[in-house]
Amino acid sequence: MLNPFGKRLGLLVVIIMAIAVLAGCGGKKEAAQPGGAQQQPETITLKLGHVGVADDTHSWQKFAKKYAEVVAQKTNGKVKIVVYPASQLGADREMNEALQLGNQEMGLSSTMTLGNFVPKLQVWDLPYIFPPDNAGVDKILDGAIGDELAQAAEEKGFKILSFWENDWRMMSNSKRPIQTVEDLKGLKMRIPETPALMDWLPRTGATPTPMAFSELYTALQQKTVDGQDNGVGLTFKSKFYEVQKYYSLTRHIYSPLAVIASKKVWDKLPADVQKVLADTAKELAPEQRAYNRDTSVQWLEDMKAKGMQINDISAENIKGFQDSAKPTFDKFRANLGDLIDKMLEAGK
Repeated sequence: MLNPFGKRLGLLVVIIMAIAVLAGCGGKKEAAQPGGAQQQPETITLKLGHVGVADDTHSWQKFAKKYAEVVAQKTNGKVKIVVYPASQLGADREMNEALQLGNQEMGLSSTMTLGNFVPKLQVWDLPYIFPPDNAGVDKILDGAIGDELAQAAEEKGFKILSFWENDWRMMSNSKRPIQTVEDLKGLKMRIPETPALMDWLPRTGATPTPMAFSELYTALQQKTVDGQDNGVGLTFKSKFYEVQKYYSLTRHIYSPLAVIASKKVWDKLPADVQKVLADTAKELAPEQRAYNRDTSVQWLEDMKAKGMQINDISAENIKGFQDSAKPTFDKFRANLGDLIDKMLEAGK
């Protein structure tokens, strides 16, 4: 039998253990719901990469950052988009592979480079499928053809939220102004990795050289290639005027810019977050395109001021470029079928 002291000691131990349990329970509750408030939702962080310059005045970076800001505002900070410009997450192909595998959440990609993964997008790469102006482009991007192309991308693992604008592709080089298609003969031209340009340029006598954009300035500087084809914005903001003398307004390809989410990542996002991401990308599209077109006019003048020789091409001479592309159209018709005819009709 326990003596009185032992009984008191045992009772004291029981009381202390009970107090500890109650205190522990009370502490967990307060930590989970301080002041009775609901626990805050976790932040969703999405990486968005692109190969464009890290310059807030260039349309890619400017509107990637604006997109991130608007999404954060609409979600009260629940969704945080971190923008990585200038190939920080890899070259075009590397980022598109990462998006397809779900290793990168979001990106901006020209349809030209994305076309290596989504063959239907290669319809944009056919030289002179549009007249050399903006007529009909927005209608296609925002209409049934745009929807068809977005669906094709989704089947390959890319969720296209909207089509923004990259630019009209034009040609710079260090040898001579390009006035006629014959002037391309003998030029070694850097291009993105795209089948249509690989097929067309040899028909003009030029030599296409696929190369990552991040390597291009050095290649031009060291004369590994004679020239390149990019729009005014990337040509000016990449300072190609330092290593190229001539810029010719060939307007051979209109290049959209796809705002992409990885399909694997997209399918795991809450429906309300999906809606904000998709709606915001579409809402910013008209503003981004307008800004891109306005700044291109100004930056063309700035390129002249930097000493670059700019030349336009007459309608008569443009016809020679268009004629040189017809065999490429015929070749791609086998895979793209009536999509080519839809684009030609819509561009009238």
